[in-house]
Amino acid sequence: METYPVMLNLYGTKAVIAGGGKIAYRKTIGLLKAGAKITIISPDLYSEFHNLLESGQVEWKQKEIEANDLKDALIVIAATDDKSVNRKISGLVSPHQLVNVVDDSRLGNFHVPAKVTRGKLTIAVGTDGASPILAQKIRDEIADVYDESYRDYLLFLEKAREKIHAKKGHITLRGQLLKEITQKEYRTAENQQKFLERMNGKNGRAETKP
Repeated sequence: METYPVMLNLYGTKAVIAGGGKIAYRKTIGLLKAGAKITIISPDLYSEFHNLLESGQVEWKQKEIEANDLKDALIVIAATDDKSVNRKISGLVSPHQLVNVVDDSRLGNFHVPAKVTRGKLTIAVGTDGASPILAQKIRDEIADVYDESYRDYLLFLEKAREKIHAKKGHITLRGQLLKEITQKEYRTAENQQKFLERMNGKNGRAETKP
Protein backbone atom coordinates (compact mmCIF):
# COMPACT_ATOMS: atom_id res chain seq x y z
CA MET A 1 0.00 0.00 0.00
CA GLU A 2 1.35 3.44 -0.93
CA THR A 3 1.93 6.16 1.63
CA TYR A 4 0.23 9.52 1.11
CA PRO A 5 2.68 12.45 0.90
CA VAL A 6 1.48 15.63 2.60
CA MET A 7 2.84 18.97 3.87
CA LEU A 8 1.64 19.70 7.42
CA ASN A 9 1.21 23.11 9.04
CA LEU A 10 2.40 22.39 12.58
CA TYR A 11 2.64 25.95 13.84
CA GLY A 12 1.57 26.01 17.49
CA THR A 13 0.86 22.26 17.47
CA LYS A 14 1.89 20.13 20.44
CA ALA A 15 4.59 17.57 19.73
CA VAL A 16 6.12 15.03 22.12
CA ILE A 17 9.52 13.48 21.55
CA ALA A 18 10.49 10.49 23.66
CA GLY A 19 14.26 10.26 23.93
CA GLY A 20 17.07 12.69 24.53
CA GLY A 21 19.83 11.53 22.17
CA LYS A 22 21.23 12.80 18.87
CA ILE A 23 18.35 11.42 16.80
CA ALA A 24 15.80 13.02 19.11
CA TYR A 25 17.70 16.28 18.82
CA ARG A 26 17.63 16.13 15.02
CA LYS A 27 13.88 15.49 15.08
CA THR A 28 13.46 18.40 17.50
CA ILE A 29 15.25 20.84 15.19
CA GLY A 30 12.99 19.85 12.29
CA LEU A 31 9.84 20.37 14.34
CA LEU A 32 11.09 23.68 15.72
CA LYS A 33 11.54 24.98 12.19
CA ALA A 34 7.89 24.09 11.60
CA GLY A 35 6.80 26.07 14.67
CA ALA A 36 5.65 23.15 16.81
CA LYS A 37 5.49 23.33 20.62
CA ILE A 38 7.81 20.55 21.74
CA THR A 39 8.07 18.58 24.95
CA ILE A 40 11.03 16.23 25.41
CA ILE A 41 10.47 13.22 27.66
CA SER A 42 13.74 11.59 28.71
CA PRO A 43 15.76 10.88 31.87
CA ASP A 44 18.86 12.33 30.16
CA LEU A 45 19.60 14.81 27.38
CA TYR A 46 22.18 15.16 24.62
CA SER A 47 24.32 18.22 25.38
CA GLU A 48 23.06 20.22 22.37
CA PHE A 49 19.57 20.27 23.90
CA HIS A 50 20.65 22.62 26.66
CA ASN A 51 20.82 25.64 24.37
CA LEU A 52 17.22 24.97 23.36
CA LEU A 53 16.19 24.69 27.01
CA GLU A 54 17.95 27.90 28.03
CA SER A 55 16.27 29.81 25.22
CA GLY A 56 12.86 28.39 26.12
CA GLN A 57 12.35 26.71 22.75
CA VAL A 58 11.48 23.31 24.25
CA GLU A 59 10.16 21.88 27.50
CA TRP A 60 11.91 18.95 29.18
CA LYS A 61 10.35 16.39 31.51
CA GLN A 62 13.18 14.43 33.12
CA LYS A 63 11.44 11.08 33.43
CA GLU A 64 10.42 7.92 31.65
CA ILE A 65 7.49 8.43 29.30
CA GLU A 66 3.95 7.56 30.40
CA ALA A 67 0.64 7.47 28.55
CA ASN A 68 -0.50 10.74 30.13
CA ASP A 69 2.51 12.53 28.58
CA LEU A 70 1.03 11.99 25.12
CA LYS A 71 -2.27 13.69 25.88
CA ASP A 72 -3.27 16.40 23.37
CA ALA A 73 -0.17 15.86 21.23
CA LEU A 74 -0.70 15.66 17.49
CA ILE A 75 2.85 14.48 16.77
CA VAL A 76 4.58 11.78 18.80
CA ILE A 77 8.11 10.65 17.99
CA ALA A 78 9.55 7.56 19.66
CA ALA A 79 13.29 8.16 19.53
CA THR A 80 14.69 6.40 22.57
CA ASP A 81 17.63 4.00 22.33
CA ASP A 82 15.46 1.14 23.63
CA LYS A 83 13.44 -0.72 20.98
CA SER A 84 11.02 -2.10 23.56
CA VAL A 85 10.23 1.41 24.85
CA ASN A 86 9.69 2.69 21.32
CA ARG A 87 7.34 -0.22 20.63
CA LYS A 88 5.47 0.53 23.85
CA ILE A 89 5.03 4.18 22.83
CA SER A 90 3.57 3.17 19.47
CA GLY A 91 0.88 1.28 21.37
CA LEU A 92 0.03 4.20 23.65
CA VAL A 93 -1.01 6.70 20.98
CA SER A 94 -4.61 7.15 19.93
CA PRO A 95 -5.82 6.50 16.36
CA HIS A 96 -5.98 10.27 15.78
CA GLN A 97 -2.34 10.94 16.63
CA LEU A 98 0.64 10.84 14.29
CA VAL A 99 3.46 8.64 15.55
CA ASN A 100 6.92 8.05 14.14
CA VAL A 101 9.08 5.24 15.50
CA VAL A 102 12.65 5.98 14.46
CA ASP A 103 14.00 2.42 14.57
CA ASP A 104 10.99 0.69 12.97
CA SER A 105 8.80 2.72 10.60
CA ARG A 106 6.25 -0.11 10.48
CA LEU A 107 5.21 0.64 14.06
CA GLY A 108 4.19 4.22 13.25
CA ASN A 109 1.80 5.83 10.81
CA PHE A 110 4.23 8.33 9.29
CA HIS A 111 7.93 8.74 8.61
CA VAL A 112 10.00 11.83 7.92
CA PRO A 113 11.51 11.95 4.42
CA ALA A 114 14.91 13.30 3.50
CA LYS A 115 14.39 16.80 2.19
CA VAL A 116 15.94 19.75 0.41
CA THR A 117 14.74 23.19 1.50
CA ARG A 118 15.37 26.38 -0.42
CA GLY A 119 13.22 29.02 1.24
CA LYS A 120 9.66 28.27 0.17
CA LEU A 121 10.77 25.34 -1.98
CA THR A 122 10.72 21.93 -0.32
CA ILE A 123 11.63 18.71 -2.13
CA ALA A 124 11.12 15.51 -0.14
CA VAL A 125 12.44 12.02 -0.86
CA GLY A 126 11.03 8.96 0.87
CA THR A 127 11.52 5.22 0.56
CA ASP A 128 8.80 4.09 3.02
CA GLY A 129 11.59 3.22 5.41
CA ALA A 130 13.18 0.74 3.00
CA SER A 131 16.45 2.68 2.76
CA PRO A 132 16.86 6.03 4.50
CA ILE A 133 20.46 6.09 3.23
CA LEU A 134 19.28 5.93 -0.38
CA ALA A 135 16.77 8.71 0.31
CA GLN A 136 19.61 10.87 1.66
CA LYS A 137 21.78 10.07 -1.36
CA ILE A 138 19.03 11.12 -3.78
CA ARG A 139 18.38 14.23 -1.68
CA ASP A 140 22.02 15.25 -1.98
CA GLU A 141 21.90 14.79 -5.76
CA ILE A 142 18.79 16.94 -5.97
CA ALA A 143 20.41 19.60 -3.77
CA ASP A 144 23.15 20.06 -6.36
CA VAL A 145 20.53 20.83 -9.03
CA TYR A 146 18.26 23.05 -6.96
CA ASP A 147 20.84 25.32 -5.35
CA GLU A 148 20.43 28.32 -3.04
CA SER A 149 19.48 30.58 -5.95
CA TYR A 150 16.01 29.00 -5.83
CA ARG A 151 15.39 30.77 -2.52
CA ASP A 152 15.19 34.18 -4.22
CA TYR A 153 13.55 32.71 -7.31
CA LEU A 154 10.62 31.42 -5.24
CA LEU A 155 10.19 34.85 -3.67
CA PHE A 156 9.95 36.30 -7.18
CA LEU A 157 7.43 33.65 -8.24
CA GLU A 158 5.26 34.39 -5.22
CA LYS A 159 5.30 38.13 -5.89
CA ALA A 160 4.72 37.68 -9.63
CA ARG A 161 1.82 35.29 -9.01
CA GLU A 162 0.11 37.85 -6.79
CA LYS A 163 0.46 40.53 -9.46
CA ILE A 164 -0.80 38.21 -12.21
CA HIS A 165 -3.93 37.29 -10.26
CA ALA A 166 -4.55 40.94 -9.44
CA LYS A 167 -4.52 41.91 -13.13
CA LYS A 168 -7.56 42.08 -15.35
CA GLY A 169 -7.59 39.57 -18.15
CA HIS A 170 -8.85 36.21 -19.31
CA ILE A 171 -8.07 33.19 -17.16
CA THR A 172 -6.19 31.60 -20.08
CA LEU A 173 -3.89 34.61 -20.30
CA ARG A 174 -3.16 34.45 -16.60
CA GLY A 175 -2.31 30.78 -16.99
CA GLN A 176 0.12 31.61 -19.80
CA LEU A 177 1.86 34.18 -17.62
CA LEU A 178 2.13 31.74 -14.71
CA LYS A 179 3.84 29.24 -17.03
CA GLU A 180 6.05 31.94 -18.54
CA ILE A 181 7.70 32.86 -15.23
CA THR A 182 8.78 29.25 -14.66
CA GLN A 183 11.02 29.42 -17.74
CA LYS A 184 14.76 29.34 -17.17
CA GLU A 185 15.25 32.96 -18.30
CA TYR A 186 13.45 34.17 -15.19
CA ARG A 187 16.12 32.73 -12.93
CA THR A 188 18.02 36.02 -13.36
CA ALA A 189 17.27 39.09 -11.23
CA GLU A 190 17.27 41.31 -14.33
CA ASN A 191 14.48 39.40 -16.08
CA GLN A 192 12.54 39.08 -12.85
CA GLN A 193 12.58 42.86 -12.46
CA LYS A 194 11.51 43.36 -16.08
CA PHE A 195 8.55 41.03 -15.59
CA LEU A 196 7.41 42.81 -12.45
CA GLU A 197 7.63 46.14 -14.30
CA ARG A 198 5.42 44.68 -17.05
CA MET A 199 2.87 43.72 -14.41
CA ASN A 200 2.99 47.27 -13.07
CA GLY A 201 1.95 48.67 -16.47
CA LYS A 202 -0.51 51.53 -16.62
CA ASN A 203 -3.20 49.78 -18.64
CA GLY A 204 -4.13 47.50 -15.75
CA ARG A 205 -4.22 44.42 -17.99
CA ALA A 206 -1.96 41.42 -18.01
CA GLU A 207 0.04 40.91 -21.18
CA THR A 208 2.15 38.10 -22.56
CA LYS A 209 5.63 38.73 -23.91
CA PRO A 210 5.68 40.73 -27.16
